[in-house]
Amino acid sequence: MHSDYDKSLKDAEDNLNTKANQMGRLKVEFDHNLNKLQESYYPKMRPLKEQVYQSLHQRAYIEKEAEWKQRILDKMRQYGDDFNEERHLMKERDEELALILPKFQDAIASLKALTPEDMSVLRKYEHPPGLVLDTMEAVLTLKGEMDNSWEAAQVILSDTYFFRFFLNRAENFDKDSVSEELLDQLKAIMLNPDFEPVVVAAASIPCGALCKWVRSVYEYARIKRMIRCNGLTEDELLDDIERLQEQQNLKKEEISGAEQKLQGLQAEFTQRKKDLKARYDQTMEPLQETFFEAHHRFGAAYCSPRRKN
Repeated sequence: MHSDYDKSLKDAEDNLNTKANQMGRLKVEFDHNLNKLQESYYPKMRPLKEQVYQSLHQRAYIEKEAEWKQRILDKMRQYGDDFNEERHLMKERDEELALILPKFQDAIASLKALTPEDMSVLRKYEHPPGLVLDTMEAVLTLKGEMDNSWEAAQVILSDTYFFRFFLNRAENFDKDSVSEELLDQLKAIMLNPDFEPVVVAAASIPCGALCKWVRSVYEYARIKRMIRCNGLTEDELLDDIERLQEQQNLKKEEISGAEQKLQGLQAEFTQRKKDLKARYDQTMEPLQETFFEAHHRFGAAYCSPRRKN
């Protein structure tokens, strides 16, 4: 027959476990409701974030193109009939490309820093994350491969191919010969806000380095094509500059509109999250008090002298 001490201790323990379970269930319910809230806002916010990201990148390129054509126009007016686009803008072209080369060199350094262990982890994926597949597809596309499957990617990722062949070919890649068609094929992935080295590296360190390489080649090729000699007349340059300025204004309006909607949704989400937390705290705080009381009673029962019936 149990003593009064054993019965008192068991009752206190059962009460303590009941309070702990109630708090645990409440926390699980809160996490579930918070996840549901986040999932309800993600589909609304994601397209706006993509629009802002894409419009910012497009606007930056439009601004650069407008600035470049203004430089051509200035040189044209400076030299008059003696103007030669190739000769008089040679220095400016070299300066523009020199600004991009450090990014390419940094990408090569990141690729060379990879180890066989890094590549082994990547190759072991049976079902690679989407960003890994996207990165390898971009690499294969840039290399001019017709097959951009994961099986084809694994060939590149093998130690033998990657360290003996790919690194050298990546460093000596002919950036000057990237075609307009190839740039168009890469455009969609380049406008994906998740296709950034830091984000991709969270899924795979090697793919983060490869993403950096793809981006640096793409940017170089785009600038190279933008600053090539085009033989435009003064009137054509003026028309182009005006058109590009109009595009800049449109992009500015797109960005502003999307950011306002995004800020509104973010404020709404933050308030609903705050309300959810307040309801959780309102219920949890009394539970915590009863839990501490139950814990105190259990401690008192445990430390009390054992008595026999």
